[in-house]
Amino acid sequence: MMRVLLCLALIAACDDPPTAYFSAPGGTPGDDFYALPFPNDLRRHEDGSLDLSEFPTNSVIATSVRDVVEREVDGFGLNQAMFARFSGALDPASLPTPADSMTDKASVYLVNVDEMSPDHGMRTPIIATFHPEGSQTMGGNRLAVRPVPGFGLDEGTTYALVVTKRVHGDNGEPVARDGDFDALMGSGGSAAIAKARDVYAPLLAYLDEDGGDSRGDVASAAVFTTQHATQFGPALRKGVFATPAPVATDVMQQIDSAVFSLWTGKYEAPNFQAGDPPYISSGGEITIGADGAAVVTRMEPMRFALSVPKGPTPATGWPICIYQHGTGGDWETFLEDGTAQRLGEVGIAVISTDQVLHGPRDPTGTDPAIAFFNFNNVVAGRDNPLQGAADAWSQQRLALGMSIDDPMRSRVITFDPDRVYFFGHSQGGLTGPAYLAFEPAVKGAVLSGTGGTFVLGVLYKTNPVDFPSLISTLIRDEPVNEDNPTLALAQMAMERSDGINYAPYWVRKPRTAPDGTPLAPRNIFQTEGFVDTISPNLALEALAGAIGGDLVQLPDAKPIEAVTLRGRGIVPAPITGNVNGVTAVTAQYKQAGNSDGHYVVFEVNAAKIQSAQFLGTLAATGKATVVSR
Repeated sequence: MMRVLLCLALIAACDDPPTAYFSAPGGTPGDDFYALPFPNDLRRHEDGSLDLSEFPTNSVIATSVRDVVEREVDGFGLNQAMFARFSGALDPASLPTPADSMTDKASVYLVNVDEMSPDHGMRTPIIATFHPEGSQTMGGNRLAVRPVPGFGLDEGTTYALVVTKRVHGDNGEPVARDGDFDALMGSGGSAAIAKARDVYAPLLAYLDEDGGDSRGDVASAAVFTTQHATQFGPALRKGVFATPAPVATDVMQQIDSAVFSLWTGKYEAPNFQAGDPPYISSGGEITIGADGAAVVTRMEPMRFALSVPKGPTPATGWPICIYQHGTGGDWETFLEDGTAQRLGEVGIAVISTDQVLHGPRDPTGTDPAIAFFNFNNVVAGRDNPLQGAADAWSQQRLALGMSIDDPMRSRVITFDPDRVYFFGHSQGGLTGPAYLAFEPAVKGAVLSGTGGTFVLGVLYKTNPVDFPSLISTLIRDEPVNEDNPTLALAQMAMERSDGINYAPYWVRKPRTAPDGTPLAPRNIFQTEGFVDTISPNLALEALAGAIGGDLVQLPDAKPIEAVTLRGRGIVPAPITGNVNGVTAVTAQYKQAGNSDGHYVVFEVNAAKIQSAQFLGTLAATGKATVVSR
């Protein structure tokens, strides 16, 4: 009889639904970090700083990343993966699609529960995936959730990742609550539960509102507050403008072509990175002083090249485009790739310098593909793009302060402060985002081979360095994919320089100028080439979603999920003023011949024409237009 009862008990246990793990810190003993859904504001010290001391790592570099996050980051990531574990397998069919995650009946959703936020109650579309297998740092039966790339979270805002009982186990039964979570959703309990209830108060208040889910519908949740990722943009601008305006020296004319004249010279610009370049093992960090300005570490000698269209100088000065080249380029790359010619033909001058850790800026001559994307020194790899943003501000100040006597053409060359533009290719698209978000003078930009979301870049970039193989060796946490917990930590660490976090401020949600006045939205022309092995297409498409513009109707146009979720679509040219009073588009082209899609803006005729005319029409009329091919 006892044997029969035991068998019946075992059968019943097999039919039990999986439990959503929830172990409040200081409550139920256990050594599983992910027994508490992560990220989580319960992983903070009493002073509010992050406490990741128990975050599991399996390599020296991962431990270094964790230490940097604890020391320097004030909140969780805007684009990182989130995790919840279960005692058994889930039914993947019970998880929502990205579109379904926005509906009232979503089984898992990510919602703004910050009562101080204007977007309180709004959901973010997510990708929810069940992984029965574990990794070296996390057990199996794990639910991984990521914001749809291009839908990064708001800064300094409290969110809740909610797992409802509409999630089912593989036996078809709703998942069950853990004891700690059940106690949290009620009243009373231990000191650890009471503390957890205080942290979860924003979620509880949301669930207690009329309509939608109530406390009884929820099986588990994570409540967390995001970091202030983009604060370094205004700090860098303030730091640059606190130094004397750069003065051009040794200015000489080098070329006099049918379209433009080329001038070169030297200047000094503030550098904000600590230590000595190329910062392979130490240095490279940018800090903010007590006055809110980034701290200048040295004045750096720089060289510039400047193309100026032929003809008399306009009464207000020439339109000027700040150019920032890609990895491996130099101060004169804009001549070689035809940018000076094409923009000269539409009446726009171009100024360029050497990118961060290129040319004479790195006296060791280290390969910039290694030095700029520095996986050996986390803070340098993170802050190198921010120094590039500072360089853009210095380029702008240099150009707008110039007055060049050109006796050959009986003119004085000056530049128009109301017609400032930006052209960033590849690495230039990584260094330009903070400048574009926080500079009042810049009116529009062309972004070529430019992506966003750090994790997507390192997972899929195969040229000129095979990043996936390198990452696998460095983090020692398999499988290496978008739901990897160590890469989620890395995304937290890199948010401050990730262009994906600045892109919403270009068009959809402009910030305020230093004087407190609202900034105007910018005109943005982004190109995507098929196939791009240098800036991965998934990263390019994430940035397109964050920008929030339309896709240009071209022979190679294809839908992008994030663009569709934003309510945008594929639109025929001509396109003008399609978003928030400005023109914002992503234009997709097939690569030229056997070349890489990374270079379509320089190699595909339609891309060359449309990108140049985009800035040309903006300079001529004040309205950027995407012309027909």
